[in-house]
Amino acid sequence: MAPTLDAIPPLRNGRRGRPRQRPDKLHADKAYDAKVRRQECWARGITPRIARRGIERSDRLGRHRWVVERGHA
Repeated sequence: MAPTLDAIPPLRNGRRGRPRQRPDKLHADKAYDAKVRRQECWARGITPRIARRGIERSDRLGRHRWVVERGHA
């Protein structure tokens, strides 16, 4: 996951000044639930929103993921 996070191009948000280099948050499903993945995000200043295995229900993250999955379909 680290090479993917590093390959994100600068984000344009319409504001003046230098564009952000990374997003504020990362939404991911339970497959990415590992301490190493969370640390990779924190090291880059990204807040990880990763569902935990066996603890959280996945329907909370579904609100954000559905739009992307619909686009892929």
